[in-house]
Amino acid sequence: MNRLLRMAMFSVMALLMAFGVGCVLHAPVCYPFDYMWNIGGPVVADDLRAKDDDKVRVVFLQHGMWRTSMALDRLERTLAAHGYEVVNVGYPSTEDYIEGHALRLRDTVEARLKRGKVDEVAFAGHSMGGLVIHEYLRRPDRRTPTACVYIATPQRGAILADKRRHWFLFEMVMGTKSASQLATTDDLHRRAIPFGAQSGTIVGDIGVGNGAIPGRDDGTVGVNEATFDGAAASVTVPFGHTRIVVADQTLRQVLHFLKKGAFAE
Repeated sequence: MNRLLRMAMFSVMALLMAFGVGCVLHAPVCYPFDYMWNIGGPVVADDLRAKDDDKVRVVFLQHGMWRTSMALDRLERTLAAHGYEVVNVGYPSTEDYIEGHALRLRDTVEARLKRGKVDEVAFAGHSMGGLVIHEYLRRPDRRTPTACVYIATPQRGAILADKRRHWFLFEMVMGTKSASQLATTDDLHRRAIPFGAQSGTIVGDIGVGNGAIPGRDDGTVGVNEATFDGAAASVTVPFGHTRIVVADQTLRQVLHFLKKGAFAE
């Protein structure tokens, strides 16, 4: 028994050490978690399938800070099961500023358009991924979206980032580039959010999940931070910041907005 306990403790310590080294090297250490978190079949809602009219509708996904494209795998499979073509490409979230990530998204969009017919372009982003979409849509060479869905995105920055961005561990894990732009004081958040009339916000609310955030929140982003004036629609779901992007209710709401330009009640 003691031997098994020692082996278990050694394994945990080895995992923690590997995790720490990965954080320092900014490796995609969240990939195993993202993979496990997204196990499960896609949500199926026959009435929310894309119109059967031979149009090619492409949805570009953007994951959040420190995560990988696998974090949106269940959303990707759900969209694909309902007639959408999905482009879910990862990006080095801690290694560049949001403007640089937006340039990568531009390249991803243009590469897809060069490959063949695209009738409609839409976007869905989780957390900081939504800010990357904002910045892409501010570019003069952006493509006009039919819909944008922002899931737990700190639309004008996050108070939690204000409070923690100068912590040693925060900078070590998150870096000093795009992570610093999550603060509400960053100039990025003084820019207009484009295409509000085509935008829907999905807000997580678990009550007072984090005492460092005033009011209700999803544990990371405040309820009031996750939407913005001018958005076409907003809906609140009872999930935390990580769970929200794999929850059945959230995935149905994404489908609903993409098809109808509004959320289900």
